[in-house]
Amino acid sequence: MGTALSNFNDFMNLTGPRYLTSAEQVVNEAVENTYLLSRMLKGKGMDSVIQGGSTIRETLMLDENNTYEHYQPNDTFTWKNPEVATNLEIDWRFSIDHLAWTDQEVELQVGDGLSRDAQKVVYKRLKRLKEQRLWTSMMNGMEGDLWRLPADSGDNDMESSNGKVPYSIPSFIHENNSGAAHWNFGSDTLQGLDISEAGEKYHNQVSTYDYDDADDSDGDNDGLLDAFDEMFLKVQFVPPATKQEYFEKPNLTRQFIAASRSGVNLYKRMLRDANDTLVNRQDPAYNNPQYSGIDLMYISSLDTAEIYTNGGTASTESGAAIDGARYYWVNANYLTPVYHSRRYFFKHDVMNHPNQPFTNVQPVDCWWNMFCSSRRRQGIVAPAS
Repeated sequence: MGTALSNFNDFMNLTGPRYLTSAEQVVNEAVENTYLLSRMLKGKGMDSVIQGGSTIRETLMLDENNTYEHYQPNDTFTWKNPEVATNLEIDWRFSIDHLAWTDQEVELQVGDGLSRDAQKVVYKRLKRLKEQRLWTSMMNGMEGDLWRLPADSGDNDMESSNGKVPYSIPSFIHENNSGAAHWNFGSDTLQGLDISEAGEKYHNQVSTYDYDDADDSDGDNDGLLDAFDEMFLKVQFVPPATKQEYFEKPNLTRQFIAASRSGVNLYKRMLRDANDTLVNRQDPAYNNPQYSGIDLMYISSLDTAEIYTNGGTASTESGAAIDGARYYWVNANYLTPVYHSRRYFFKHDVMNHPNQPFTNVQPVDCWWNMFCSSRRRQGIVAPAS
């Protein structure tokens, strides 16, 4: 029958699939464990979330090179065949976490007199606890990657093939549209594409407001709601009535506005002030604030994320050179985590190290990255200088 430890190691190796979840379930597992990541994956088909290949690739059309013209009968024409394809290509990033248990942890939980069925109950309980810790750790790590500060060197270089970390939301959506990928990102390329050559169609949208007068009490139309009105029009692209199959259709369910606690609370205060009476006379709360049907989400990571500049130093939004709440308008139809079909939460065999013979480790490997197929559909509302 073997020892309790060998039986448990076999149980961990052999029970369940080699993957902690199947290709069809990877999205569902993420939905159960994390908030923003789940919102970005919600409702997407496997073809847009699970991919193979040595890199992640996409083809964009940034400019149609317009060939439309008018003519008179018997005119001659100069025919053109514009090259309109722009190729994006990014590298995979590799993330690892692990399950671990000691010989003592297993042996002391399985008594000598336990039947085979009773031992399985102990194994299942311990396996559940270990995998719960793993999932929490791994998903929280990926959630943290979403708001990481871009860098231009070392392990945190998101653009370099030698970097380790995946692209974050601030690498695609930020306040500086002068051509740099980010104020802290020395490269002028993003996803391999030169931003200065690509032009404004490869920039995210930016609108500003007066943080010191967010309710626009002075009437000069630079309040927070004014900026929201402007941003809504900037990031919405409505297809024409005909030939819609060649245009992207808007999907509000995958759009959201991410903000810190101070940002959400500021917006709620403005909603209250804009109404003559409370939404509910006994409850002044706006539990699910929206703008034009788009959810405004509280993202706790933005309370402490040091992704803004203060004289060249990374700072939180309250300590930034231009302090005040930021609002990230994310269109997850075009900004999505992508997972490799060969390594989506892949569970390796249990192993031991000679220097730690009583510790058993089971690594879990995941290849992924964040990909943005349209920056102009992403935006940020930020305080003005």
